[in-house]
Amino acid sequence: MRLLGVVALCAFAVGTAGAASSSSTVARCRPGQLALTGSLQGATQSLLGTLTVANTTGRACALPVAPSKVLLRVGTKLLPTVTVRMSTAMEPLGLPVRKVGAHQRVFVGIQWRNWCGSPKGKVRLSVVLKIFAASPRVAAHKTRTPVCASGKSASRVAVSRFKGSPP
Repeated sequence: MRLLGVVALCAFAVGTAGAASSSSTVARCRPGQLALTGSLQGATQSLLGTLTVANTTGRACALPVAPSKVLLRVGTKLLPTVTVRMSTAMEPLGLPVRKVGAHQRVFVGIQWRNWCGSPKGKVRLSVVLKIFAASPRVAAHKTRTPVCASGKSASRVAVSRFKGSPP
């Protein structure tokens, strides 16, 4: 199985990593404040992985419960997908968080299923997380697209809640 380096545009915020908490007293993360890394690999006719969202600054910032949308790109082509919430059984380990501290990180799970469009096969895939206004990027690697399980159904990308450090 090949790992996929992930390019992600995060448009949102992060606060102190740890237990779930309110983000009402912490400002949303700003562009340039977040960095995104991670990989996806083939898993049961899908691509599955965990992305790391790191706060690269000395200020804590707030996150939503989860990214509002996940966009997939091959080169400059935006792929038509639907974003859904990941089942809690598939989410990465750790407690839900609503903020990330200075120089801290949080995690989010991603699973892409049912790709019936083109291109197919090995592609250079980028992932974009819609969070607020920040947009960190990571170079993508080649990976295989998921199989087409149903041409009548949309391609779906499940996304988890933001999670604190795995135990």
